[in-house]
Amino acid sequence: MKSNVRSRKFRGGAYATAVSFLVILVLIIVNLVSGSLFKQYDVTSTGKYSLAEDTRTFVKGVTTPIDLYYVTAEGEEDLIIKTGAEQIAEANDLITLTVKDPIQYPQFVYRYNKMADITNNSIIVVNGDNPDRYVYIDSEQMKTYTFNSQALTYQQIGYDAEVEIVKAIVEVTQEKKATIYVTTNHNEWLTSLTDGDNKGTVTETFSDLMKLNAFKIKYCNLKTVKDVPEDCDILIIGTPQTDLSDTEVEAVKNFMTAGGTVLLSLKYDGNTLINLKSLLGYYGISYGPGLVCDEDTSRTVGDKPVILLADYNGESTEWLACAPLYVEDNVRLSTKVSKLITTSKSGYVKASDDVNGYVKTPEDESGEYPLLLKVEDTFEGKTGTMYVFAATYFMADDLITGGSSMANRKLLVDILNERTGSSSEILSIPDTTALEEALQMTTSQRNRIALASFLLPVLILFGGVVVILLRRIEKVTTADYADKGEE
Repeated sequence: MKSNVRSRKFRGGAYATAVSFLVILVLIIVNLVSGSLFKQYDVTSTGKYSLAEDTRTFVKGVTTPIDLYYVTAEGEEDLIIKTGAEQIAEANDLITLTVKDPIQYPQFVYRYNKMADITNNSIIVVNGDNPDRYVYIDSEQMKTYTFNSQALTYQQIGYDAEVEIVKAIVEVTQEKKATIYVTTNHNEWLTSLTDGDNKGTVTETFSDLMKLNAFKIKYCNLKTVKDVPEDCDILIIGTPQTDLSDTEVEAVKNFMTAGGTVLLSLKYDGNTLINLKSLLGYYGISYGPGLVCDEDTSRTVGDKPVILLADYNGESTEWLACAPLYVEDNVRLSTKVSKLITTSKSGYVKASDDVNGYVKTPEDESGEYPLLLKVEDTFEGKTGTMYVFAATYFMADDLITGGSSMANRKLLVDILNERTGSSSEILSIPDTTALEEALQMTTSQRNRIALASFLLPVLILFGGVVVILLRRIEKVTTADYADKGEE
């Protein structure tokens, strides 16, 4: 018995058993403590449970104490809204998150929301140094919907909780940079195509962009007022589709004379708008018919010569449906016109109803066409500035949303920041999808995983067979030597 215990076979078996026991013990311990020791990772393709990089950078830079209150009853939490609020609080020690049950604390919630109905998953953002500065965000404000024409109902498609919370933090901590007036009286594209019941107002995407960057939006009907409002810092005329009146042209000129800033985007084939053309002509710009195209395919989207691309600080901006603009030689001495962005030298103009796909022909003259002009007009020491966008849809939702790969929103806000003396960075925060999704793998990824799943066990099995054979060979060789030694 004693010899068996001391045998090589017994010691080998005991060693294998001990190693197996230790491995199992380690796995059990790792499994028990993994929840607290290891970080959970967001593996959704859109990062629906993670903060956008711009949000994280902005939140880390907040220097004012912020109290976030997450209003919800126990068991009624919305995971995406809750996770977003938690991660914002985790990103900065000055931001604290407290859960408030509206049933247990009705008076507390009523202090910030005087409405009779208090909805679960609402957020209250309070300035810790000045509690009178606060924003109540209803849960419905943090969801995005689309209208289902078949079911005749609105269907939730996503969340913008992150955007709403950051907007609220901006609201309670920062002073307004400037007041932006948007005109509404000429069927302007920027306001006339708003979805829902908010006709005559900018889209929610445009509004979010302005509020994220601390601009205040108001509206102006130049037909009913003699002058641009006194508190207007920047006037945006977003692609008017009907002409200005003589009085309105004079109001814009007076605003420029007083040192104001105007952003004007033009409708292609809007050269029939006589008074608008005269306004541009006053500053040495003529406005022609047709659509600007570019033969350089590196400056267009695919094979569509009317959808133009232009570089802005190393990023691409998109210019859709551009009107041809020309800078005249006889610009007044008090006026300076700069071409900020142009087509390539292979630009050309086609009729807007071209049936041949806007392909360049030998008759079409090539040249650089301005996409963005900057007009500076000085009078009695004050310089008014007008930015003229040739693109009808430069400020379209899909181009200025945080999820866009184009830098249109950055260019737009950089212009506004320049006019207000601000150097703050543009925030790009995409919406979060509401759809449940699984981690998607490509075919090559699936093939590699399948191969590894098959190959690894085979290699282990093969290795085991090799070890057994080597041990048998070693055993036989040892026995042979022993036999020869006895002889």
